[in-house]
Amino acid sequence: MDVHSLLLLTSQVETYFQQRERCFDNCWSTQLQLKQLDQQAANWFYLFTQYRSILKIQHNDNPLWLNLLLSETVAETVQLLENQNDINNSALVSLQWWAQQHNGAALISALISLETTKPELTKQLLCVIGSATSTINDQFNFLHVINIKPCINFINQHLGRASQIWFSHFMNDENTDDDNKKLLELTLCRGNSAAKLPALNSTLLADKCLLKQYVVQADSKLVNTLINELSKHNDNAKFVLSMMAFSGYKQFVPWLIQMLTAGFLSHAAFAALHTLLGTEFERQLPDGLYGEFEPESQVELLVALKQTLTAWWEVHSDDFPEQVLAGKAINESNITSVWQLGNIFQCEVAAYRYWCLKVEHRLTDARGFNTRGLL
Repeated sequence: MDVHSLLLLTSQVETYFQQRERCFDNCWSTQLQLKQLDQQAANWFYLFTQYRSILKIQHNDNPLWLNLLLSETVAETVQLLENQNDINNSALVSLQWWAQQHNGAALISALISLETTKPELTKQLLCVIGSATSTINDQFNFLHVINIKPCINFINQHLGRASQIWFSHFMNDENTDDDNKKLLELTLCRGNSAAKLPALNSTLLADKCLLKQYVVQADSKLVNTLINELSKHNDNAKFVLSMMAFSGYKQFVPWLIQMLTAGFLSHAAFAALHTLLGTEFERQLPDGLYGEFEPESQVELLVALKQTLTAWWEVHSDDFPEQVLAGKAINESNITSVWQLGNIFQCEVAAYRYWCLKVEHRLTDARGFNTRGLL
């Protein structure tokens, strides 16, 4: 393969990245579609590595995602990351592929110990690499880490024995502040119905990953408190609607129906209702909205759907349990079914629910480079 052919392949990969991002804007995309995209990309990524010497000649002209794919060692990868202020989704996907092919655990350890990236970026990188690294538990020595905050998301996505090490060290450390202790308490109360969730605080409210974990454990009263707190800031509007769906509480369905015609919130409301009600929601859709990539553009149809759903919900609301996901009660069997058959938003909720049901399972990132099933 010559340089020209490799450049054409690079263009194809750029298109793949665009298609992949569109999956997360589309209420109808499924994990299977995402997996098929990623499997094709994995073949291309492997091909790049076979022609590494040719591509590395033009290193300075390569995009970051390609240089990350071509990286051969942890040290080389860290060097590519150390001067970055932020990192785009294409590079994050490349990092996840790299972690699956190489020693992702060693890369995580290097990022924690070397502190070569800014704390917020470090936190993001730990989550991204960790979600693609299957062997985590016994490969870290965290005791030298002084500042726990950059690593909170990583801890929360990867419990088990590794987080027990964090917990035992930092809970006994007099320098650990109260907010961090509350966050650590949260990591260890998932799946334990007797545990009391920590009170909402500024650190928790600022972290969307933690909020998703919080809301799938919270009772109706705590969820209402969370929604009210988040609603105080207009920037959170779309996220608030997604949290209603994450909670599974059917009490939010009437409000979400009203938001179908709320302009910039229409798409988020549509996705949230689809997440909660699944095929029961689809049955109420006008033909022009079924499978529509941008439902918010169909204003007249959304008005009609709003009227139809309002009347339907008044009749059928009692047919549903207090908490639902994809139109079904939230239990282990249904969560597994949703992961296999649901759309991407439903799969993300199912992943968090799955974790809460079985604390020995690590959380699978539904956005992660997806060539495997639910881990």
